[in-house]
Amino acid sequence: MAKQVEERDGALRAYALRFLESLYNASVYSVIGYSALLVLLAFIGLAVFLKVISVQEYHPW
Repeated sequence: MAKQVEERDGALRAYALRFLESLYNASVYSVIGYSALLVLLAFIGLAVFLKVISVQEYHPW
């Protein structure tokens, strides 16, 4: 009986560690993706500011 409990606890611990590792990896990838998006938006903003990209004025009325 004690061996079964140890095996179950070991399996739960391995599953929890795998889950935490995948959660950590997803967090790292989301931060990298968000940072890349901010850099892309900064380049687009700089290009608009320097008039490399022409943006028409928009008047909704």
